[in-house]
Amino acid sequence: MSTAPIRMLYGGAMTEAIASGDLSKMKEAATAAERHLSEHGDVGTLLQALKIEIARAEAKS
Repeated sequence: MSTAPIRMLYGGAMTEAIASGDLSKMKEAATAAERHLSEHGDVGTLLQALKIEIARAEAKS
């Protein structure tokens, strides 16, 4: 079974950028988050789908 590579989620980077108050860091984090969303979609929705599949797999074992 192959697995997808783990990708960095940008919540921590966004929180740090906001806390720093550094405009360039905030813009950089926003750009990275927008890129992530365009490539991978809504992570929250995907997480819910993943949890459903986990529950199904656990029910089979």
